Amino acid sequence: MTDLTSNLDGFYQGSAQGSIAVVPRRSGDTNQSDLEDQSTFFHEYSHHLMYFDLSEPTPLWYSEGFAEFMSTAAFSRDGSVTLGKVALGRADDVDDSHTFPLDKMLSGKYGKLTEPEWNALYARGWLLTHYLTFEPTRKGQLSQYLKGIAEGKDPLQAATAAFGDLAVLNRNLHGYLRRGRMSAFKVAAQALLVGQISVEPLTAGAAEVMPFRTRLKIGVRKVDRSALALQVRAVAVRYPADPLVQVTLADAEFREAHYAAAESAAGRGLAANPRMIEAMLVKGRAIIEQAAVGEKDKTFAAARGWYMKANKLDSEDPQPLLLFHQAYLRDTGRPTANAIAALHYSSELAPQDIGLRIQSAYQYLEDGKLAEARKALVPVAFDPHGGEAASWARAAIGKIDAADAKGAQAAMRSN
Repeated sequence: MTDLTSNLDGFYQGSAQGSIAVVPRRSGDTNQSDLEDQSTFFHEYSHHLMYFDLSEPTPLWYSEGFAEFMSTAAFSRDGSVTLGKVALGRADDVDDSHTFPLDKMLSGKYGKLTEPEWNALYARGWLLTHYLTFEPTRKGQLSQYLKGIAEGKDPLQAATAAFGDLAVLNRNLHGYLRRGRMSAFKVAAQALLVGQISVEPLTAGAAEVMPFRTRLKIGVRKVDRSALALQVRAVAVRYPADPLVQVTLADAEFREAHYAAAESAAGRGLAANPRMIEAMLVKGRAIIEQAAVGEKDKTFAAARGWYMKANKLDSEDPQPLLLFHQAYLRDTGRPTANAIAALHYSSELAPQDIGLRIQSAYQYLEDGKLAEARKALVPVAFDPHGGEAASWARAAIGKIDAADAKGAQAAMRSN
């Protein structure tokens, strides 16, 4: 979620390189409690939970409504977790059907929203999500609605088909608010299978470089890259053997197109930690860029070797698989069957990465697998933050439904 509205408290960014949620440790708002700051973190983390299992379209109201629903998670001393508690921070806007009417919310056709409309969307999205989750007479309707959108129905038509008369639904929501109590459900501690958790303190160097590392992960404008690289270099001089510092430097140098320097920094990271996957990947990427311009002793095969080493250390990490596929594209323009399989598996491991989904869909079209391509494109087509990509993904789906694979590829290439 990267729409920078005026009341933004945090955001989520899904990527095969490592998804991140960025929230302040404290909001700085003296009128906001620590509990509300925690809810902001839970809200953004919930986007990751939703998008990590992204097989259906996620309209904006539901994306934010689900995140608000999960943001009030409460943990008890006995290890249990309660979900569905009231989002008190949305109380002022939850019954604001005038600012953001239900039919408009369900239509998905918003245009540019004002701040009051954003507030109403979050609040009423939470209310509708909560109602559809706990109201027995509405069981299964949310899934039916999302399925209708995935099948190509207009979102408002899908809503009417699933929920019935929307005026009745609106009255039901109003009545739901007036109930004396709202439901929640508790997940018992023994039902939660929690693996071993390891928490390690940051080294002094890692703590110093972390703000710059965060900026790199979010994305840095080209005009700002040189200044940021200078800041990272200053830290790296003081911590030449800190693997996190050196791999951050490698990333900064790579973005500056200083590929030999990036390779050297990644090498220092690997010298300090030979199992550091991120350093292997930056090293491989730097080698590819040097091989592409004919640098002596730099080969695509050597770069693929680093990706394979990374894959052996963690076969469920999507990025080595993606880079392995890309290396063949850069080298020969014709990925091998193994590289194609790596691309698709990478997308399965990181469904929250929309760009990766698009690459996978295009390859499926190239191979004449229209059903698989359509399945990959549906969440893109209805991504609430998809912008132009969502529009041309819908155009490509239209071509797929007409059994026109070449037309679908053309729709994707033209954008």
